[in-house]
Amino acid sequence: MRKILSLLLIILSVTFGIAQTTTTAAKKTTPKPVPPTNKEKPKAVPEKVIKTEKATKADELEEVLTPENTQIGNPTPNKVEPMRVYDYTNSDLLVKWHELIFELIEQTQGYSPNVASRNMAYINLAAYESILPANMGNISLSDQLQEFHRPDSLNIDSRFFNPAVALNSAVFKLVDKLFISAPYIWMEKVYALNDSVNAHFTRQLSPDAMKKSKLYGAKIAFWIYEYSKNDGGHQSFLRTYSMGYKLPICQSCFEINRVADLENTGPLHPKWGENRTFLAKNQEEIDIKPKVEFSIYPNSAFYKMAKEVYDISKQVVPNSEKLQIANFWDDAATFTYTAPGHSISILTQVLKQKPVDLASATELYSNLAIAISDAFIVTWRIKYQNNLIRPIAYIKKYIDNQWEPALLTPPFPEFPSGHSAQTSTMATVLTSKIGDNVGFTDYSKYFVGPPKTFSSFWTAAKECSISRVYGGIHFRDGIEQGEELGKIVGKNALSLRYKK
Repeated sequence: MRKILSLLLIILSVTFGIAQTTTTAAKKTTPKPVPPTNKEKPKAVPEKVIKTEKATKADELEEVLTPENTQIGNPTPNKVEPMRVYDYTNSDLLVKWHELIFELIEQTQGYSPNVASRNMAYINLAAYESILPANMGNISLSDQLQEFHRPDSLNIDSRFFNPAVALNSAVFKLVDKLFISAPYIWMEKVYALNDSVNAHFTRQLSPDAMKKSKLYGAKIAFWIYEYSKNDGGHQSFLRTYSMGYKLPICQSCFEINRVADLENTGPLHPKWGENRTFLAKNQEEIDIKPKVEFSIYPNSAFYKMAKEVYDISKQVVPNSEKLQIANFWDDAATFTYTAPGHSISILTQVLKQKPVDLASATELYSNLAIAISDAFIVTWRIKYQNNLIRPIAYIKKYIDNQWEPALLTPPFPEFPSGHSAQTSTMATVLTSKIGDNVGFTDYSKYFVGPPKTFSSFWTAAKECSISRVYGGIHFRDGIEQGEELGKIVGKNALSLRYKK
């Protein structure tokens, strides 16, 4: 044992000696720095110049991280690229809020298309009403919408009032109320955007102007939220599927496809058609009925209509254009921002490319969102009145019992098509407000394929309609009558007066 220890000590001593010798040699071979001659001596950098350089770097960093340049939810890219500068005094402010709202709809439990359409309408109504003290040429929608009356207490002096700050406050407060079931991480983004906008204007406005404008926006939000409680859809996100509703049973009646909806025990929002519409005209009965009478006979018009869906489905195969179109307009809840979100995102993308003033933006958003919300109420009323069978049930019973459509069949009746109704509403409103041949590129469905470019709002609406036939979830009569319904609802919404 002693011999082994002695041997180890000898090895360590030798190793340490070699290392020490190497270090000493290195020190000896390292050349000493040669002091510069008078000609080579560097000039001293003045202290003021150093401070200026540091300030310039700080200014560049601040420019990159200003609220206008910060993308909510997106990390700062490694690659330095020019970033879009957002102007919070124009439509950019609502664009920023809607980009975040779309994410919230996708991430929040219970946000069906119906819930999304309703809540976006109230948020944009609040946005419009919040800026009125600074826009004397515009008038309130008070007494134009059902049971909607603006209290005199909201009439204030426009001095020291900033419309953008008021709008930001109103939207923030309503989003906070209407997305109470949203994941915490996404609500952090809501608070961050609100703080970012306020910080931007705090550098420009007096404390009194900030306080007055924020308080006014909060009052508008409270008024709109109280108004929303009595429409029949309050907190509807808590239970989107009705467990107690009994669907009628008949040969032509809709039935839930359990392959697509194993987790659901009832239809989606069967009472939604009873909700209060914004416009009284849309609360009345609208003459939209199936034009093709139900029949199971092969020579009947209905059978041929179902056979069309079946035949087209054979062309909806992987890598086909028809499948790409079906997926592009699918807009199912829980992993997209739903059909109404898609329509409002079209306006958002148009305004992102061509900003307008804040008053015009609030008018566009509120008019469109109100129209789409009413379109869903009217569509659901007609759906459950007719209670028509879906293609999957009809085709499996009478044409091919092994058939499966490209898209999952949703748990509510077929007629009329909700996608067709709401995109037709969108096209009717935006064509009237913005123009007939306004081209745009739709980037909203990046995860199903490349963006799609459309020459007009109606081109997009028509493709959305036919996509439901490609997907195997609607008959042609359902999409055509849905389009007609959307035109009626959209026209009714355009009767709203925004100017004096």
